[in-house]
Amino acid sequence: MADVGVVMPLYTQKPEFLRQALESVLRQTFTEFRLIIVIDGAPDMEPLVRSIITEDPRVTIISYVQNRGIAYALNTGFDLLFSEPSIQYLSWVSSDNVYEPRFLEILRGALMKGPQELGIVYSSFQSIDNEGNLLHNEHQLATQRNYQSQPKEKLLDYSLIGVSFMYKSQVAKLVGGYGMEPVEDYDYWLRLAEHCDIRFIPVELVNYRVDSTFSVSAQLHSTENHRRWRYTYHLTRHQARFRRGIPPMITALFPVVNAGAEEIARIENLYEQTYSNYECRVLDLSLTGQPSALLGSIPHPATEFVRMPAVVESHAICGALEHLSTPYTIVLGPKIFIGALDIEYMLEALITTGGDTISNYYTEDHSLIGFRHRHVPSTKTHYYNELFRSADLYDLLKIYFS
Repeated sequence: MADVGVVMPLYTQKPEFLRQALESVLRQTFTEFRLIIVIDGAPDMEPLVRSIITEDPRVTIISYVQNRGIAYALNTGFDLLFSEPSIQYLSWVSSDNVYEPRFLEILRGALMKGPQELGIVYSSFQSIDNEGNLLHNEHQLATQRNYQSQPKEKLLDYSLIGVSFMYKSQVAKLVGGYGMEPVEDYDYWLRLAEHCDIRFIPVELVNYRVDSTFSVSAQLHSTENHRRWRYTYHLTRHQARFRRGIPPMITALFPVVNAGAEEIARIENLYEQTYSNYECRVLDLSLTGQPSALLGSIPHPATEFVRMPAVVESHAICGALEHLSTPYTIVLGPKIFIGALDIEYMLEALITTGGDTISNYYTEDHSLIGFRHRHVPSTKTHYYNELFRSADLYDLLKIYFS
């Protein structure tokens, strides 16, 4: 009796990609599984699907005319699997990836042999292009394995699990269905991980087709779609921290008198940082509210706009600091962050440096992190893009005033 259930959501797909994906699943070394193919508003794909699966009794096809999105398709398939008492392990597969023959066997075995509290296992993967060419050499794969093997706590910052995974149905029944498109998988991992442990398996079990013709990732290259993805990605992490009672660590203050292309670039540069446990407050110092209107069109779940018409910048920052609850503050300046990990590295360095250290910053050539110390004159002539302990920034600005 099958104890593994797999769902394949299917919309429009290139026939050859679909054939390779389906055949790779049907030829698994572990054969006792159920496959639910959910054709999500693409009825013209059904004849091709049936020609590939022939009369395989392990496969069930669900098809509906209206396209309702990947989350709805996944929930449709898993609801059917939840009704089957024998199904203990779950996974889902994409219609353009290629799965190694032992994909199900290895993941299922890891869950079976693991402790009771283990609920999710996941492996590394290789990337391929539309022609099936391998895109990562061994050095790149080693880097990816190192990234994916980070501890469970890092799941709040990075989508570690990737495209090769399996989880226990008993845990899945605790968290509800998929949602939060287009980061439905990441949101689901965060909710599952609140009820179980996770484990990484350092072997490539999937050939992941990067930006294939009809993939969701290929649709995210436009500015509008990327902003929508980024907003939902940030929102998912903020919601997870709220559920776990984790308060924000940093407030990013952005004083603006007039907003244009440079200010848009600066705030988007903040949003692209890997570190996400922050609040952003745009201090609108204009008389018209123009910065709030322009920058507010770029969505972010933790950005607040504070109107301070004609207030001097340093006074506005001091006023904002009086109402902050985060232990650290950074003031966005004219220059953007060079690296996506800049804020993350600065915070790690400041947390581990005690004593009289009040802030840190990257040097002009971005080669080092410099520090500002209490009661020690600094050669730094401004406070922009410098990560401060909030109370120390307030004290420093008061000294400037005097």
